[in-house]
Amino acid sequence: MFDDAAANSAIAQPPQGSDGVRTARSFAGGMADLATFGLADEAAAGIGTVGGMLPGGHGKGYNELLEEIRAQSAADAEAHPYMHVAGQVAGGVGNAAGMVKGGMSMAANAAQAGKGWLVRMLGGAADGGLSAAAYGAGSGEDARDRVWNAARNLPYGVALGAGGEGIATGAGKLYGRVFRGSDDVARGINPAANVSYAEQFGIPLSRAQATRSVPQSNIENQLRSQGAMSSFDQTQREAVGQSVGGVQSRIAGAQPVISGQASAYDSIPGALRGKRDALKAASQDAYEASVNNPNVLVSGDAVKSIPSFIRGKLDADQILIDPMYHQGASRAMSFIDDYIGRMPKPGGDVHSVQAQLRWVENLRAGLRKNFPPIGQDAPALKAISSAIDDWTDDVFDRGLVSASDDVLQELKNARSKWSEYKGMTEPRAKVGGRLNPQYEAQARVRNIMEKDLSPKEVGQYLWGTSVASPKNASFMTANELRRHLGADSPQWSGIRQSFWLRATRAGDDAMQPHQIVKNLDGLLEGNGKGVAHVLYSPDERDMMRKFAAVMRNLSPAREGINGSNTANRLMPMLNKYATGILTALASGGGFAGGLGPLESMGLGAVTGAAARGLGSVARTARVGAATRVPVPVNPSGLGGATLRGGGMPILQNQRGEQLLIKP
Repeated sequence: MFDDAAANSAIAQPPQGSDGVRTARSFAGGMADLATFGLADEAAAGIGTVGGMLPGGHGKGYNELLEEIRAQSAADAEAHPYMHVAGQVAGGVGNAAGMVKGGMSMAANAAQAGKGWLVRMLGGAADGGLSAAAYGAGSGEDARDRVWNAARNLPYGVALGAGGEGIATGAGKLYGRVFRGSDDVARGINPAANVSYAEQFGIPLSRAQATRSVPQSNIENQLRSQGAMSSFDQTQREAVGQSVGGVQSRIAGAQPVISGQASAYDSIPGALRGKRDALKAASQDAYEASVNNPNVLVSGDAVKSIPSFIRGKLDADQILIDPMYHQGASRAMSFIDDYIGRMPKPGGDVHSVQAQLRWVENLRAGLRKNFPPIGQDAPALKAISSAIDDWTDDVFDRGLVSASDDVLQELKNARSKWSEYKGMTEPRAKVGGRLNPQYEAQARVRNIMEKDLSPKEVGQYLWGTSVASPKNASFMTANELRRHLGADSPQWSGIRQSFWLRATRAGDDAMQPHQIVKNLDGLLEGNGKGVAHVLYSPDERDMMRKFAAVMRNLSPAREGINGSNTANRLMPMLNKYATGILTALASGGGFAGGLGPLESMGLGAVTGAAARGLGSVARTARVGAATRVPVPVNPSGLGGATLRGGGMPILQNQRGEQLLIKP
């Protein structure tokens, strides 16, 4: 009996300890209770039971330890109720925060994903209901108690979760509106991608530019009207100018960077004339050496076909030779007939006849000497000369010229260079009876060599005045220039750079972003697309598209354009009036409340200064968010979790007691 009474007394009278220890124990017990969903006492009793079974342990059973722990907790909570409740608040907040960090909070996940207030509140309701139900189940003694407590706590938890999330959402919106600006993002816009593109060119974006948000654009317009964004805008303009030069340097590569659009055409006419003269000299020297070789022979049948070949070309080009009006051309054809008629004909033991190529060249030389293309005969005589050139190309193409392989190769090279030379100096609308698609481009190349044009006039003559809509067949001109100048030449690099500068720069300054966008869109996707494909590689065109996207973001969204800017100009005046009214109300209220005149005026002055200070702080904060945080940061969800977890102590435990103080 004595032993039983002593044991019961030990259970009923748990060890007290010092007051400081009991205070800490009360706080820790409340925190553990909420943090473990009401299972802290059961867990402690279970661990203590296992420890008591070890050698030298206390030997107490689970139920005995559980009663001791609960009695001690109840006594500590009664002695220090505020610390116990504070511990419960800390445990509830820690539990909720742990769910957020672990990704198990539906409300926090919705907030971090940028969902709206309704989705966040529904998530908060679910989080609160589940947490409250879990605590109720953890606080029960048996299965029935656990189910009953979970069901009883569920609606309280739903209310706590939805209310906490609603308060956090509203407070966050209010704080953001006053101190951070709008976190709105236009539909289909990826702010992080916009900022990434801009960073590739060293251009900073504001939040309105990155998000294309109309509300944020209005906020930044107000800040600009007050001069608060001037430093950022100046930095951005300088960055745009530097980025234009940076892209130009990438296009230039190892070649020199040109100073302006027109400077690209300083040396192009001279380079083309040098190419023309080199082609002429090389083709004439090689051809003359081969022609003088007596072993270079042409099929006799082919030679005898020269008159008919020429007449066929004249007919194809619809050139009529009337002996009465075109006496020079008529005599030239008679000269050709007589010259070819002197060629020996096969007979007897001679089955075929070949003519030396020199003999054919003498015919060409005789025509040039005796029948110069002047007067009304000029078109026909030029056509006759061109027909002989075509005949020469034809016999080479058909293999009707016999000579050693080396000589034939030299002749083909000479003819190729001669044809290129003739294309530069005497382009023809038709070649071989067919339209020459390169004629317009070849004519432009010839004209810039022959005409005395300034560098600026050369550029306009080749491409026109609009980079977004170049002249017809400009891509043909670009191909022709690249072929003559060489893709690795400084002149070709200058042309490539000049197109970029024409699209982005007006004189020494960068164009307005919207004009750059218009020019680059036309060059890359519009009428200039063909030229762009000749001038730039796919990687370079992709780089220009990204640059155009950045420039497009620098232009405000059309819906956010405030043409009159009246509201923004009035806002500082309205703020001033509002501060004055607030100052007057504070003074009047102080006087009505019993303050003296001087004290009332002082109260008004302090209130006005505080309002102006708060406005300045808010403006500075909005500028900082707009310029340093262009990508809005979604809420973490910790605010709603804190309110939800901090309110959990109002739940009832399994014995129907308030504030979760368990006996």
